[in-house]
Amino acid sequence: MNKKNRSVILSDSLNTFGTNIINTIIQVLSTLIILRRIRPEVSGLIALVQLWGGGLCTILGLSVTAAIIYFVSKYKIQNVKPSIKKLTLCISFIIVLIGACVVFLLRNSSFFKETAPVYLVFIVVYGLCSFILSVCTSVLRGENKFRSYNIINLTQQILVTLLAIGIAMIYTSALLWVLGIIAINVMMIIISLYFINRGAAQKAASSLTDKHYATAGNMIKYSLKSHVSNVLTYVNSNFGGYVVQGAYNIGDYGVFSKALTIIQKVWILPDAVSQVIMSRIAEMDKRENKLRITLISSKIVSYITTIAAFALLLIAYAFVPTVFPMYKGLLEPLKFLIIGCIFISYSKILGNSIAAFGKPELNIIPTLLGVVVNIIASLLLVPVMGINGVALATSLSLTVQSFSNIIIFCRFTHIHAKRLFLLDDSEKKTLKNFLVSFIH
Repeated sequence: MNKKNRSVILSDSLNTFGTNIINTIIQVLSTLIILRRIRPEVSGLIALVQLWGGGLCTILGLSVTAAIIYFVSKYKIQNVKPSIKKLTLCISFIIVLIGACVVFLLRNSSFFKETAPVYLVFIVVYGLCSFILSVCTSVLRGENKFRSYNIINLTQQILVTLLAIGIAMIYTSALLWVLGIIAINVMMIIISLYFINRGAAQKAASSLTDKHYATAGNMIKYSLKSHVSNVLTYVNSNFGGYVVQGAYNIGDYGVFSKALTIIQKVWILPDAVSQVIMSRIAEMDKRENKLRITLISSKIVSYITTIAAFALLLIAYAFVPTVFPMYKGLLEPLKFLIIGCIFISYSKILGNSIAAFGKPELNIIPTLLGVVVNIIASLLLVPVMGINGVALATSLSLTVQSFSNIIIFCRFTHIHAKRLFLLDDSEKKTLKNFLVSFIH
């Protein structure tokens, strides 16, 4: 890659990572206020709506967002726009219809034994809004508009934080909290559409001679290849949450969900880098450049993630018992989750890279193995260890998923596994150039 392309990729990665860091700092500062005033039962209700709504979005969304990123990167937005509109309308209808049926059939189950019916409606609405927003942000990612994408994320986090602080300080209500989150999502959709349509006339004129078009059928074919692995990844990451929510009370789930939230903060760098390089790899022609980005990204990300994970664990043990005594129960599951959260950083990079190579179906096996390990480990460990067993099962499954992804990536690209762990001389030089170009 030439120097200009390297600088752009570095700039977008750092911009996205910086945004995630700022989001995390905002969340930490707001947590100092919120968790001291909000009972675990209230936190549990909020997490419940987001868990089930996010599940509807992930499972019924057919992973069309992966296809949007891929095809927008390759063929430009004007050649994909009609297909995106058609798929968004169809899938939105599916989410509302099937989502309503699911929550209605499960309304009297153990999952919702402490949940008022109005929250079941909000689950469907939240799932729909999440899907539409993910479509909009995927278009921005496909167009490499990462500054606009990051503005959306940062604005959303600031508004959600202000909402949470207001509810914690003035009037504690899970109902108002959920309504506010949904309203913020709608606002972000409107802002995203503005960023997407900005400069649309120039883009349309520049793509008139481009004869490549992505039909809805082509997009669905790609989406379905990605969908199995995406659903399994979601199930694997959130299976423990569903187990705790169904088997224990809403307060226990509120505490466990906070442990998951803390551990996911370790993923801010892997998420940032994987988001940026996916669209970049998809538009590249040379295989060697695709491999170079993937290899150096996976190594640097894993090094930093490991340091961050253990630092976060030490900070949690130092501050949670005294600052947030109502949530001190999260420390034990957090300790078991830490290893899995480190290794999954490889899956985040390698999985998105494989999808950008045009082979998303290769991600199915690692995620399937992860889910199988999660289920078996939960059955064996939960009766003995309780909620800690759920956390350990999750950690084991993420680790298995990661190593499986490494093996498949190495076989697909015909590289030695050590190249995913150790920097060679050329990568050290590339890293040095990255840092020098960023500093200057």
